[in-house]
Amino acid sequence: MTTKAKAKSDEDSAEAADEQARAEDKAPLCGAPHFLPMLAHLTCTEPAPDPDRPPGTPEHEHRHQDGDAIYLWR
Repeated sequence: MTTKAKAKSDEDSAEAADEQARAEDKAPLCGAPHFLPMLAHLTCTEPAPDPDRPPGTPEHEHRHQDGDAIYLWR
């Protein structure tokens, strides 16, 4: 009985992880392109900024990771 209960627990945690991954996939990405012409093919992979943020609030630092290389821009 213990093995079966543990298997259900593992299945539930796997389902929860799948739901979380799907929620992250649904979240809109920023997508702001890099400002340098050589790197214009890179777009920000951070979540989109909140459209309801107060005026004057700075945008996040844009980020894209390609393997070991991390590109940051504002």
